[in-house]
Amino acid sequence: MDHIITALEPQKNDPQRINVYIDYQFAFGISRFVGAWLKKGEQLDENRIQLLLDKDLYEKALQKALHFIAFQPRSEKEMRAKLAKYGFEEGVIERVLNELIEKRYLDDARFARDWVESRSQSKPRSRRFYLYELKNKGISETAIQQAIETAPEDAELAYALGVKYLNRFSNLDDAEFAKKMQGVLARRAFSYDVIKETINQLVKNRNLEGSKRGKYG
Repeated sequence: MDHIITALEPQKNDPQRINVYIDYQFAFGISRFVGAWLKKGEQLDENRIQLLLDKDLYEKALQKALHFIAFQPRSEKEMRAKLAKYGFEEGVIERVLNELIEKRYLDDARFARDWVESRSQSKPRSRRFYLYELKNKGISETAIQQAIETAPEDAELAYALGVKYLNRFSNLDDAEFAKKMQGVLARRAFSYDVIKETINQLVKNRNLEGSKRGKYG
């Protein structure tokens, strides 16, 4: 059975969406993008109406996903969880992810490389720590290994992290400094050998700068 569009009105709270009236009664709301070609007096059958609603739902999910990506990069797993949280069905989520992957808005390999590069510069952690983080984000083993290979060695990462704490712990003697730094480095999953060597270097650094406050080692 065909129905006739009797009115198309912009929604008061969202001008990017329109209300569609069929046979003089409100029928549904859709985005301006989806309803761009609708006209007053146009006939719609049930199948066409359902296609419009399906397309509108997909457009909602896609725009939500693009908003998430604009805010910060996401892995495929994170995007799937975000869309599911907003109540989108698995079929819609899968279609959105496929489009985002095809257009390279989602790229787990690139995400992993960028993650490791950013963390190495701003929040140094061990390579093993990066592995844990990326696994939790659903990145494949292959992509993780390729990304981690681009990271500095653990010794360099540990020292870069330790330097950030020199001023913070400047009031401590060397023994207390070493104890504090051991905890900091251990929580970032650095190995015992890397921790020991890093602390030795940091203590020497403190002493060379005239901040020796007691014997360590």
